[in-house]
Amino acid sequence: MEEQLSNLKRAMDDTVYKGNHFSEEHKVKIRGTIKHPRKKNRLEWFPKLLTVTLFIGCIIFITDITKKNINSSDKPSQLEQRNGTKTEEQSNNEDNWVQKTAIKKVLEQEFTGPNEKLVDLLWNPKYRTVVNNKAENQELDKYLAEVYGPYFADFSRIETFIAADGGTKYHTGAYDNGYKLSLKNITIEQENISYRYTFIAEVGYQKNGDEEKTASVEGEVVFSTKEKEEGKIVGFRYVKDNGLWDILRTSN
Repeated sequence: MEEQLSNLKRAMDDTVYKGNHFSEEHKVKIRGTIKHPRKKNRLEWFPKLLTVTLFIGCIIFITDITKKNINSSDKPSQLEQRNGTKTEEQSNNEDNWVQKTAIKKVLEQEFTGPNEKLVDLLWNPKYRTVVNNKAENQELDKYLAEVYGPYFADFSRIETFIAADGGTKYHTGAYDNGYKLSLKNITIEQENISYRYTFIAEVGYQKNGDEEKTASVEGEVVFSTKEKEEGKIVGFRYVKDNGLWDILRTSN
């Protein structure tokens, strides 16, 4: 380094313009700069880096909070989870689902067939017995309890449905005259009285491979108002079938 300074000094002394450009003061400054070059402050960049880091951190934090708020809005509150409480709308929707499901299940049993097992149990005398001068059909009762029992309040309601309100008759007519039945569509409406419902069932019927036709069967259903029988049917009857029964019971 000393040798370099000496060489620079000699070069400065020998220049033809030294008088005009390099005074002793200039020489001292130049030598000082070379001997003690300015060191760049390594900490100058730190405030800028800190600012950028904090800015990015704030963005990430806000984004995470927003996502959590959106997700939590779709979940029940902790109070609802602890107490198992439901809104009135949720309860009504669940009740409607139970009642409508019961109606659909009964109609599926009524208009899918003919159900040969059911017809056999209904009309085959081998299943009938007389007890205390009263005819009984235990096999039929057992079958009806299995098929319809989950949807009716008690067995007496099933008996009324079959004996007085036309239950199972469409199977008998279809079986006797060679028709096939299929349930195409169901529309169910709740009446102003919450436990009463009406339905329209679109039923397909076909004989011996002929073109399938459809008929609308209308009816009404009443559900129990007792808490222990919630969602159970106490009355199920057909109101109008637009000639379906007359068609099924004729041989032509």
